[in-house]
Formats: sequence, C-alpha cells, structure tokens
Amino acid sequence: MQLIDPQTISSEMVEFTSTLSAMSGDMIEKLFVIEAALKQMPQVEVPLRHCFGNKVYVREMTAPKGSILIGKMHKYKQVNIVIKGDISVLTEDGWKRLKAGDMFESPAGIKRAGFTHEDTVWTTICGTEETEVNKAEDELTIGSYQEFLQYKGNQLCLS
Repeated sequence: MQLIDPQTISSEMVEFTSTLSAMSGDMIEKLFVIEAALKQMPQVEVPLRHCFGNKVYVREMTAPKGSILIGKMHKYKQVNIVIKGDISVLTEDGWKRLKAGDMFESPAGIKRAGFTHEDTVWTTICGTEETEVNKAEDELTIGSYQEFLQYKGNQLCLS
C-alpha cells in the first residue's frame, strides 16, 4: 500500500476529494452523504461473488476502470485483498494507491471510498457464522449514518 502520487490523481478523484473537503461533518458522515447522492446517479455494473467457509464470509467485487465506489461500513475488523487491478482508496490515513497483490486489515467502523484506475477485483474476508448473504451482510455492515451513530452509542454503553 502506498500513498498516492499527486501527479497520478484523475480529475474525477480531484473533484471527489474537493467535494468531501467542502462538506461539513466527519469523514464517515460525508461518505454516507456522497453515497446517497451517488445512488441517485446511473449505476455501473459491479458483479459480486460470495463464498462461505468455516465461520468465514468472503465477498468479491469486480469494478470497471473509472468507477467511483463507496463501500459498506463494517462493524468488525476484516481483511481486504486487491486480487487484480489498480485502485485509489480513501483510508483513515488519506488516499492510498493499491494494486494487485496488496492485502491489509481494516479496523471496525471504517467506511471507504475508491476510484479504479484499472478494472479491479477486490476481496473482503469477514468472520461470521451466518451462511446466507443477506444475513451475513446485516450482521457485519451498517447501512446508514443514523445506524452508525446508534451502533457507536451502543458500543460506548457496553464499554
């Protein structure tokens, strides 16, 4: 994983980053707002594959070159692998450029945005005992900023 060279940033990424910077609120709130706006626009086909193992859920997506993506927020730590391609990802440390073969852990409570420089295959590996996609995603992800605030509040109460 490497930080992005500013010379390689596309005009779409510059516009996306400028939009994020201009908005008020924390980064997660901004990403949920942008995600809602992007859902109103024409969508690109992003095929998904799902596999289940012993207490493991593997989700693989294939995104075409030039796609702006907003990922689901995960409640728990997971592992991510770029199987193929080249993608810039907005992380808690800023934009990072990931290429085929890169693997990293994402902490709980992270929501990411990405821009594909090439057709990209991204795999996420999560722990769950669920064996149905919808149930696993309900258990593992957060669907809205309000859900995030509620979940965050519940976690503080448990501490």
